Amino acid sequence: MADPSPSQATHEQHNPSSSEASYNQYHDPTQDLFWPEPVDDSASNSSLLSQSEPQPQPQPPPLKHVVKRRPVKPLSSQSPPPSSVTNTEPVLSPIIPSPLRIRKPKVSSPQLPMRSVRLLIASLGNPPPYHSTRHSAGHILLKHLAAHLRLPPLAKSKLLGSGLVSAGADVGRDEYTLWQSGSMMNVSGQGTLKAWKQFNSLHPASDDTVTALVILHDELESSSGTIKLRRGESSPKGHNGIKSVQSSLKSAGLLPAMGDRFIKIGIGIGRPLSREKDDVSAWVLGQLTHVEKSKIEAAAESLVAVMQSEIRRLESS
Repeated sequence: MADPSPSQATHEQHNPSSSEASYNQYHDPTQDLFWPEPVDDSASNSSLLSQSEPQPQPQPPPLKHVVKRRPVKPLSSQSPPPSSVTNTEPVLSPIIPSPLRIRKPKVSSPQLPMRSVRLLIASLGNPPPYHSTRHSAGHILLKHLAAHLRLPPLAKSKLLGSGLVSAGADVGRDEYTLWQSGSMMNVSGQGTLKAWKQFNSLHPASDDTVTALVILHDELESSSGTIKLRRGESSPKGHNGIKSVQSSLKSAGLLPAMGDRFIKIGIGIGRPLSREKDDVSAWVLGQLTHVEKSKIEAAAESLVAVMQSEIRRLESS
């Protein structure tokens, strides 16, 4: 009998207990050998374990904190539905007018009624033959003021004592009364005081009427034809005519009460280079040149504007 080859070796399966491993029994007849080989039953064991061990139950998902919200009313659009044609123009937001503010009307304080103004405009200077000198520039200015205001020419009148008068009341200009002193410059105070008193008797001061005295005089410290205004009592600055007038008014007790109703307007005549008294006296008593006289006459237009400004001031005083 031929020997079987190793490939023909027989095997017997050994079934151990469940606690022992499984083996296959192999027999080689040529050598009369027996040997066991374990059976790979890991797959079967794993299936048995999977059947014997309990399967873990799937855990429910964790509960999330739910926030309850109130239902929100959907906003309805006020814009019209879109059209099929694309509009390329920019959409302008509506203009909402601001609320009206009602302001209380301002209650203005009651204004006092305007007062009537009466001016006595008096010029100081020298009578002929010195009427055309620089010291008589006030007389020349007064004459051309009457022409600019279209008042009657200056004429002799006893209305205000001695001197020449142009009454604006004769032509409906009650606010103006012009008076030219007939005295020499240095002693013109008494004549001016008398004219002022008579003027106030014709136009007594009251709540409705205010009077003022305006003195026209030559001014050394100003260039030719320049007008300079001063109110109230002040230094005469060496002008003997102003010194005489202020002294007479003060002696009569009138000057302090007049206040800014006493107005002095100087018309510039310039001054010499020398400050010597004799040189200054010769200058003021010298004849006006044609150019100087023209400048003084032209200053009458500026004087009208100054008088109108003073009238407005006195009306509201």
